[in-house]
Formats: sequence, C-alpha cells, structure tokens
Amino acid sequence: MSEEERTLFLNSYRERNHVSPFRNDEEFYGYIEEGIEDINSYCGVKVDYKENKKARSLLMNYVLFADYKKTAEFKAKYISEYDELQRDEYIKFLRKSENKDE
Repeated sequence: MSEEERTLFLNSYRERNHVSPFRNDEEFYGYIEEGIEDINSYCGVKVDYKENKKARSLLMNYVLFADYKKTAEFKAKYISEYDELQRDEYIKFLRKSENKDE
C-alpha cells in the first residue's frame, strides 16, 4: 500500500470510527502495516486493498481490534472472512494462469 493509499485508508478509518484527531497517526500506521502483513501472509499473496473491498473491510476491522489490543479475538471472529479472501485470491490466481496458457 502506497503512502497516499495508507493516508486515505487512515482518514477513512478515522471518519468511520469517530477517532479523535488528537490520536497519533503513527500508531495507526503500525496497525495498518501489521494488518496488511497478517492478511497477505494468510492469503499467500499481496492483496490489493484499494480494489478488493472485502480485503479493505477486513483490514479496517483488523485496525479497530488492534487499537483495542484484541487481535486474537479478531482472528477468531473473522477467520471465515480470511478463508473467503484466501479462496477469492486463489481463484484470481488460477484465472490469470489459465489466461497465460492460452
């Protein structure tokens, strides 16, 4: 995620969750990077958070739970979304592979 995309994501997160403007951006950037790494690692690919609304929503929720130090609860609650995202990314990969073969 580029610097500009990360800033837009954070602004969207702040607005959606009514986060005080006095909270430090760096703390949230850490949560965002942590969430991206976690989700990408689970999916096995670099997910496009700008285009993939499911991934973006999952990342939004990751940041929310991380802010409250509840990432274990997040993973238990959202494991089916992780699985769905992983499946979608795998299908996308297969379709790209099929198109290369033609």
